[in-house]
Amino acid sequence: MTSVTVKTPLHVPIDGLRYYAEHRPPCIFPFLQHRFSSLVAQVCRDEPLSKEIFPSLNAEFDSHLYAGMLQQCIKSNDPAKGKILHCHALKRGGCLDLFARNILLNLYLKTGLLSDGVKLFDEMPDGNVVSFVTMIQGFALLEEYDKALDLFFRLRKEGHELNPFVFTTILKLLVSMDWVEFGWCIHACIHKLGHDTNAFVGTALIDAYSVCGFVNSAKEVFKGIVEKDMVCWTGMVACYAENDCFEEALDLFNLMRMEALLPNNFTFASVIKACLGLEAVGVGKSVHGCVLKTCYVMDPYVGVSLLDLYTRSGDIEDARQVFEEIPKDDVVPWSFMIARYSQSDYCEEALDLFFQMRKALVCPNQFTLASVLQACATIGCLELGMQIHCHVLKVGLDLNIFVLNALMDVYAKCGKMEASINLFVESKNKNEVSWNTMIVGYVQIGDAEKAFLLFINMCEEQVQATEVTYSSLLRASASLAALEAGTQIHTMTIKTLYDGDDAVSNALIDMYAKCGRIRDARLVF
Repeated sequence: MTSVTVKTPLHVPIDGLRYYAEHRPPCIFPFLQHRFSSLVAQVCRDEPLSKEIFPSLNAEFDSHLYAGMLQQCIKSNDPAKGKILHCHALKRGGCLDLFARNILLNLYLKTGLLSDGVKLFDEMPDGNVVSFVTMIQGFALLEEYDKALDLFFRLRKEGHELNPFVFTTILKLLVSMDWVEFGWCIHACIHKLGHDTNAFVGTALIDAYSVCGFVNSAKEVFKGIVEKDMVCWTGMVACYAENDCFEEALDLFNLMRMEALLPNNFTFASVIKACLGLEAVGVGKSVHGCVLKTCYVMDPYVGVSLLDLYTRSGDIEDARQVFEEIPKDDVVPWSFMIARYSQSDYCEEALDLFFQMRKALVCPNQFTLASVLQACATIGCLELGMQIHCHVLKVGLDLNIFVLNALMDVYAKCGKMEASINLFVESKNKNEVSWNTMIVGYVQIGDAEKAFLLFINMCEEQVQATEVTYSSLLRASASLAALEAGTQIHTMTIKTLYDGDDAVSNALIDMYAKCGRIRDARLVF
């Protein structure tokens, strides 16, 4: 037989594996069984090697070996190789034990092979709690919530143990389903079994109550947890921050520090959000100082939270400094900074950052492109707007409403109303921003009549007008000195409570003044 010189990742010739697999001399190599399993598992990472070694190994593969290789398939997101291993096991008499089958089940569900997962589960008469929880998680991942819940009821009916792992899984499922009523029942069951004092289950309950807005219930759960870990504290801080209880979030954070607990990246992000909610930029800077003393200074999650704090408070320079310090491999920090530049009228900086992003080979998403287009519209950069339009068509984002609205705005503000109206007509999911963009565009080019016609169509389509709609139509009325139309719009603003908006009030004053109704203008003032 011709010798095969190809070696495994650990530099062991395949022939050596074959020899041990076929003979396994018990007296000479009793210690090699685990080594053999590890070697074959590593070989399976390499497609050519796995094709070479599988047909020639006559070894009696044990379940431990299959389990290790299936775990590797999960890590490498390789369901195809997992199916090969499954077939290989079936040909050898189905030698997978329950542990290995649960791993295979996890592989199928995590990679979207739902039918294969369901078939495997149905063929597992000895399925345990892990099998059920894996299936429930798989159904939830694919948004098959009803089937996931049915499995939970079946799990209870068959008398399986309801352990903390089961409860955390079902709580996450109920949050996804927004099924609050059943959540109370689950909490009662958890309390009856005494699991609500468990940190793992307690944190899941806090998260569930946080999403539903029941802050006091979350607080009671937090108090009842016997041994609170960092995850519990962070969950409660996040609950306060997410539900606008900003002072409570900061108080709990300070209590954490007094307890000598080290915050993690999610803790810092939640506290920074609380600082933003309180407009306490000084406190936020103190938290930033705490971040600088930890390993989370480079964390993108914390970095984006700091960007939000500084940009919303108008401190663009500090925001840019934070941006320069955090990793920028992901599109999120780039998109965030570009958006804030555009919204703050730092349009040149937004475009410059976009060009840097492209040089860094980071692919923009729909939010990035919408922000760049907003900057183009503000400074009238039609050429770049058209280039981005071509890119949008190329990558298939031409149906995204955020991008479409931004493109319409660019063309309208650059005087290309025909191109703008074409995009508007072709759009199949128009929202109020789409209609407002076109109305504003017509008013800007002095075509007030078309602006009013479009408003009539907007009302017929039952699209809710906003302050932008009314202020634009009032400017159109002023340009035509159309007092009757202006007073009708004024009546609409009163009915919809937009008459107190600054932009609407200014437009009303201008309209009445230009129509010669100075007294009415003073009354609005």
